[in-house]
Amino acid sequence: MTSLKTKNICFLAAFLFLAIVPTLAKVVKEVKDCNQFLYQGTPPEIPDILEGGKIPDNNRYKVICQTYEDGPNPNPNSNQRYLTVYDTKNRIPVFSAYEYKEKEGSEKLKKDGVPWKIEPQLDEAHTQNNGNMKEEDSNTDYNNQAVNADYTKNDRRYDRGHLFPASHASSQEQLDSTFTLTNAVPQVDTFNQRRWSIMEQCMKCILDYNIKRDKGCFVVVGAQPSDNNNLNNRVNIPSMMWSAFYCANGVSGAYWSKNDADDTVHEGSLEDLKNNALTKGIDVFPGQPYVNYLKDIFAAMGRLITG
Repeated sequence: MTSLKTKNICFLAAFLFLAIVPTLAKVVKEVKDCNQFLYQGTPPEIPDILEGGKIPDNNRYKVICQTYEDGPNPNPNSNQRYLTVYDTKNRIPVFSAYEYKEKEGSEKLKKDGVPWKIEPQLDEAHTQNNGNMKEEDSNTDYNNQAVNADYTKNDRRYDRGHLFPASHASSQEQLDSTFTLTNAVPQVDTFNQRRWSIMEQCMKCILDYNIKRDKGCFVVVGAQPSDNNNLNNRVNIPSMMWSAFYCANGVSGAYWSKNDADDTVHEGSLEDLKNNALTKGIDVFPGQPYVNYLKDIFAAMGRLITG
């Protein structure tokens, strides 16, 4: 027979267990609550938006620990896929950050038919959702984020352009998680499908080379909002895009381009990106040394080509 004292101890143990088990990810208060997707846990420095790890206007800018669960999973943290800081006024992400990992298994990942999703916690104040992104509800007004109709019900040729690109996903579940409108911005179709896509593939080659040598690599992709250019009178059309990576062996690099049909993709060091007039002082990996970008990258690519 179990004593009352034993029952009380079991109840207390169960209570403490539930208290310390991490909940499924959601819109969190600070970047540090989802910093496993940043190199050494250090967030970018983005003037007036994210400084010293703090967001001055946290009513406008929301930190999303992007969560996607395909079926039951006993470990909530394994469903956290990447980090996004989201601008609810412009209804576009400021940036998405992720750790680039080697692809799991040999099966080809599939993009066709993956539905676009939204982040319910940005608009559904009393949501019972467990933190997962989900497909939008036609009966809900989404005032703080973009919806599919913003892209499909207009006569302008803009794609739902990924920040965390689907081509960089390591698993089907992670790929599916990139299809959320909180990870997308209006990109000129030719820009998205041609030169920016080519850049993503080029970066993928560099990252694959480094992670196969047990060097972790982290990527941050961002959008620079335009002054007053909106899609469907709701969603800001970025004036430019930027992307940067940093690997544990010090290999790093950056790319940036105007979001139009004519500009070229510029590449350089993290310092080049920071000092570019268009990016306005963004320091993607603060505190990290700026290596000789061209020397390291071309040396790595040369070793790839020669075997």
